[in-house]
Amino acid sequence: MAAMASRTLVTMALPYANGSIHLGHLVEAVQTDIFVRALKAMGRDAIFICASDAHGTPIEVNAAKVGIAPAEFVARFHQEHAADYAAFDIAFDTFYTTHSEENRLHAEKIYEKIKADGAVEQREVEQFYCEVDKRFLPDRFVKGTCPKCGAADQYGDACEVCGSTYPPTDLKAPYCVLCQTPPVRRRSMHYFVRLSKYQDFLRQWTSTKGRLQPEILHSIDGWLSEPLKDWDISRDAPYFGFKIPGEEAKYFYVWLDAPVGYLSSTDHWARAHGRTVEEFWAADADCDVVHFIGKDIVYFHTLFWPAMLHASGWKVPSQVHVHGMLTVEGAKMSKSRGTFINAREYLDAGLEAEWLRYFYAANLGTAPSDIDLSLSELKNRVNGELLNNLGNLANRALSIVYARFEGKLGRMPEASPNDLWSTAAACEQEVSAAYLRCDTRAAVQAVLSLSSRANEQLQRTQPWKLIATDRDAAQAELTLAVNVARVCARMLAPVVPKFAAGVAAQTGAPLRWGDFTPLENAAVGEPHPLVRRIEDADLAKLASRFVAAAPKPAAVPAAVPATARKKPAVEELPPAVIDLAVFAQTELRAGKVVACERIPKADKLLKLSIDLGEAAPRTILSGVAKAYAPEELIGKTVVVVANLSPREMRGEVSHGMVLFATGGPRGFTVVELSGEVPPGTKVK
Repeated sequence: MAAMASRTLVTMALPYANGSIHLGHLVEAVQTDIFVRALKAMGRDAIFICASDAHGTPIEVNAAKVGIAPAEFVARFHQEHAADYAAFDIAFDTFYTTHSEENRLHAEKIYEKIKADGAVEQREVEQFYCEVDKRFLPDRFVKGTCPKCGAADQYGDACEVCGSTYPPTDLKAPYCVLCQTPPVRRRSMHYFVRLSKYQDFLRQWTSTKGRLQPEILHSIDGWLSEPLKDWDISRDAPYFGFKIPGEEAKYFYVWLDAPVGYLSSTDHWARAHGRTVEEFWAADADCDVVHFIGKDIVYFHTLFWPAMLHASGWKVPSQVHVHGMLTVEGAKMSKSRGTFINAREYLDAGLEAEWLRYFYAANLGTAPSDIDLSLSELKNRVNGELLNNLGNLANRALSIVYARFEGKLGRMPEASPNDLWSTAAACEQEVSAAYLRCDTRAAVQAVLSLSSRANEQLQRTQPWKLIATDRDAAQAELTLAVNVARVCARMLAPVVPKFAAGVAAQTGAPLRWGDFTPLENAAVGEPHPLVRRIEDADLAKLASRFVAAAPKPAAVPAAVPATARKKPAVEELPPAVIDLAVFAQTELRAGKVVACERIPKADKLLKLSIDLGEAAPRTILSGVAKAYAPEELIGKTVVVVANLSPREMRGEVSHGMVLFATGGPRGFTVVELSGEVPPGTKVK
């Protein structure tokens, strides 16, 4: 995105009011919330707009199943969603609904503008019709055998087995998902938008620097390389939604009025705050409109939606930021596999919202890469980083000040050009830039680095011992540590707002972005731990829901000579030979070796420190000391099996495996990638 406008309107994809919020939804909610909180912390005029996506056939059908009106059905889920988002500190400026008078009016006006532009056509289409349920069947309400690969029970729009797409009427042996009976074919008049009319505009819009991530632009360029297909914007009754003007049995397809919810919800908020929707959405408004979405709805937000806005004279989005999907313990979220976890289930298991916020933030970069929720990694990150690093810095310094200095800070140490306080100021600039480019992983890493340096300085100066010989110097070191902890807390406030509020309360002063006037000669409150440690018992209840059900890499058999099998010293084995079936289940990532050393009294083991694009390098032990000297591996980009359970060897814990190939003069050779491959990149 280019230089920012004076105000920013930020949205996340509208949650569908047809089911509960799950942990996958929260990836996007947390990422968007962090972005908005960071903007506001920096003093920018920003608002966070969201709403329930409240229309469509699934809602109409499911409401009928439970015997209530669709409006009541969506209102119940809207209330549940609002409560769940609030529990995870998602701070919307408004959380409205697409089933509103504002949305109806705006949808109709946009439709009329597109129609006046000559882009709307009517034509007959052949559809499946269920004579039992007396309705036309949308794509997801008809199943059958895939016409391409022959897989049974596939939906009417795409095959989940071979990935092919096709018209529903191409299905073999089709049946209605509502009553299981075969449908008949009928013709019906529908409304279409000729997207190809806006193809040149969309090429220009998508190619504007900063609008889209390179990975997303690559996909869109493929779509735009051919004439865009016309878009069917109508649905037949019965349907829960808005009627098309002038029609009695035709409704707007949900994907026409759903994105209009961004605009209409802004209108709703603006009227309540003495402002106007035009401040944000007029074509010439001094405003950046930023959308956060998942990979599954890119087509709608990068082709349909900007075309609608352009044709109707509204502002087009300044940026569409796409995130990856969430897997759970290496498996796709699935109800049948037990890996589909609702937000409320997570909270009911006793887990804290800030644990998940921190975990997501520490894993989300600028690319639309998938992230995996591993309970062991969640525990290690929260305990090792948020608690032992950041929390420990604040709690240790404040505890000594409170106990040994009557709860009062002193003056800061004499400054030097490269001192810790100067580093803190530079760090905040780095973190600001990371937040603005939607790189929360980099922001977290920068804060952890500063906090680690502050902890190291405390350990080096040992003010708890220095008190006996130089009380003023000891108080100065503690005052510096407290002030650095405050800077770290305010930089992470968008990620963990409750943790930051705790630091502010215990130090007795608010946290203000960009304020580097140190807190000196001030009283502090009684300290208490700001982060609760994750224990195995905390994870047990939730783990029983999905860890046992999720597929895991099978035990890796080692190629061991018969004479070596008498001794179960796993750490002395050469690199394991992995069966292909096992290998297919592994998660491979690129990692850069940043340090390497020998393990005392272990002739074959090397201890590697590997950057995987995470908040801190991983320690991985490998039995290659007979083939490689430590310095030969430093700087290499290697392939890491990243989803193995931690394993203890010779008093060290290994968090993965480095791939080696057998053969060559050394006996085996490290599998090396180009140094241009970023750490953390998935390897296929």
